[in-house]
Amino acid sequence: MSARRLQNRREDGFTLIELIVVITIIGILSTVVVVNVVGRTDQTKITKVKADFATIKNAANIFRADHGRWPDSLEELLNPPEPESGPVYKYLDGQPRDPWTNELYQFEVTDDGILLVSLGADMAEGGTDINADIRTDEMDEQ
Repeated sequence: MSARRLQNRREDGFTLIELIVVITIIGILSTVVVVNVVGRTDQTKITKVKADFATIKNAANIFRADHGRWPDSLEELLNPPEPESGPVYKYLDGQPRDPWTNELYQFEVTDDGILLVSLGADMAEGGTDINADIRTDEMDEQ
């Protein structure tokens, strides 16, 4: 092989140093992304619960306007009784489930309307931060 051809061959591709630098940069960037994403799942679940509660409360208010009473359960918002006049409307598209237990939210009819409860990450009453109970009566006060 001539010297010129050998020189052209060396210029093809990446050197080992260049590959190490690129792999190191990719490693640093992925570490930053993982650190920022991991641990956000509970905050996401809290946001989902609050959004679900707002949707359920709106559906319950519409149900009350149509039927003259609060719904007895979440199931009644999914499969409502026939109204005295007019068509039957589904008030919720799907069963809203607590993201920690994957069960329907706790639902209760009170003098002030409906009360929805999620027990938080610890799935027990009380708690603070991500373990705190989320309740519609406390959301109204904020």
